[in-house]
Amino acid sequence: MDVVGKALADPEIGRWAPPSADEDAPSWLARREQRWATGWGPSFAVTDAVTGEVFGHIALKHVDPQLRSAEIGYWTLPDARGLGVARHGLGAVTRWAFGALDLHRVELRHSVVNEASCAVARAGGYALEGVMRGYLPGPETGFLDAHLHARIASDA
Repeated sequence: MDVVGKALADPEIGRWAPPSADEDAPSWLARREQRWATGWGPSFAVTDAVTGEVFGHIALKHVDPQLRSAEIGYWTLPDARGLGVARHGLGAVTRWAFGALDLHRVELRHSVVNEASCAVARAGGYALEGVMRGYLPGPETGFLDAHLHARIASDA
């Protein structure tokens, strides 16, 4: 829970994925468990393979068995940024989604000004498909444009 508390307090994570006003670590974890149990969104910690230290989080959401599609999102803690953590986590969960869940398409969306997330998407083989105008809630009452990236199961 300490890791989740750090993530919820991190201004960089909050800049791109603001928590709900009433969100704390226990409610965040409970929501992830509920999403997993209902099939709506498996959620994973990204950890060091040797020490088990948690570096980040990656999750599928909006899993649609009929369309065989989902959206993927991630964050990394400050000390893990720039180390390839998001890229490796993205690759692992994408492979799992295409294999274990038999998905056909996984989408990744991020603010057009989030260059780090764009680099992770490209490195993970997610093609940039376009710009979604006014898609993401922004500061105050505004909305931000988002890049839409996607991979399909047949992508190399």
